[in-house]
Amino acid sequence: MTENNKIIKILLINPPSEFKTPVLPLGTASIAAYLKKNNIDVSVIDAWAEKINFKELENRISQSKANIVGIYMVSPRYNEAKFTIEICRNALPNSTIIAGGPHPSAVPIETLKEIPQLDICGIGEGEMTMLDLAKNTPLAKINGIAYRNKNTDEIMVTSPREFIKNLDDLPFPARELFPVQNYKTHPPYGRKNPYFTMITSRGCPFQCAYCSKDVFGCNFRARSPQNVCDEIEELITKYNAREIHFYDDDFTIDTHRAENICNEILKRNIKIIWSCTTRVDLVNENLLKKMKKAGCWLISYGVESGNQQILNSINKGFTIDQVASAFEMTRKIGISTLAFLMIGLPGETKQSIQETVDLAKKLKPDFVSWGILVVYPGSHLFKLIQSGKYQGKLRNLNKKESLTGTFFGKGNYIVFEDNLTIKQLKEAAKRANREFYLRPQYIIQSLKNIRSFSDFIYYINGGIEVIKSAIR
Repeated sequence: MTENNKIIKILLINPPSEFKTPVLPLGTASIAAYLKKNNIDVSVIDAWAEKINFKELENRISQSKANIVGIYMVSPRYNEAKFTIEICRNALPNSTIIAGGPHPSAVPIETLKEIPQLDICGIGEGEMTMLDLAKNTPLAKINGIAYRNKNTDEIMVTSPREFIKNLDDLPFPARELFPVQNYKTHPPYGRKNPYFTMITSRGCPFQCAYCSKDVFGCNFRARSPQNVCDEIEELITKYNAREIHFYDDDFTIDTHRAENICNEILKRNIKIIWSCTTRVDLVNENLLKKMKKAGCWLISYGVESGNQQILNSINKGFTIDQVASAFEMTRKIGISTLAFLMIGLPGETKQSIQETVDLAKKLKPDFVSWGILVVYPGSHLFKLIQSGKYQGKLRNLNKKESLTGTFFGKGNYIVFEDNLTIKQLKEAAKRANREFYLRPQYIIQSLKNIRSFSDFIYYINGGIEVIKSAIR
């Protein structure tokens, strides 16, 4: 670590990526804001958004003269994060390097073993952990980390860090440190630009088997409606935001809070359109009416499968009848819908995939997003498959393979094969896209939604993306 009298400089890095639509890493931005609030010298390099290569990234890292470097790591971009850590060690040989995010939170010991240049893995929320590092707290006394003992090379794991209880105490993400003009999104989001994202809560109590909760945990914690609207107003005033997407796992889990956020938006006369993600069993007609009035134009629902047995096997906790009811109710209120659908869950067959396609047509969502199951390290499903509960096997896609037919690109994906191979799943995803989007009924439905030239351009761009994912 650094000497007590040395000025601490922290560099936070979002590694490069081949994905075309960079997303502002709100967790990293929150850590940066928290460090700034505590008078720590912090800088940021978002190599993904800036589209810089590893050679340029290494030069930037060297120029930073940072004592501590924090690197954001997610499983699909594991290789990029690993190489970033390696060049960081070369550029700043005496720095302390910590990796944080979903992947090191899920498998910290394995990550340290696989990357010898890495000193520490952050486990869970990173704001207070990074501040402890900046204050030169002995590693053994910092909760929520795994670290390499430099004398013995033994990997040590400290006590879990308590989750932040009052999220209103956190400053808003330090977007000013990021190239906000470079962040893009894909349809159906981004109907109006500039487009921004927010997180208004942390933690999800539901037990969907495929989900990893190693960063924010299962305990739901939420910001107050007043605090949420303060950030919305900052985005409008400071960045001219015209659309916001709430990245919460379940925006309406506390229906009373969700309604009060809408009330606060209306009370302040905030003019902006917004979207959110939630579950089909967490909405009601009165809430949807209030959301529509407050500017909500799109709700993304995690439907996953049209087969009830598969839904039960992954612990979704709702029925297909509840799915149909939520979509009908949302459509009646006048809010657009996006159905998240997943192919390749345990027990998947060609028949169950067709049931999902048939359900999608019945629901009449404005948009669907087909995904092939990605099994994340640390998830309940990952552990169940490893234990032998399912007869299928996990398979690591190589770097040249992508999840064709979906909005995913190339990455470090772990997929599951039992009844169907990954090749068959990819073909099924492409067919599903074609079967849903290229129907005359859907095209007519979309044409009816066009009210302006900007709507026309929006649907044209969306159509291009759909055709790409259906044929590539």
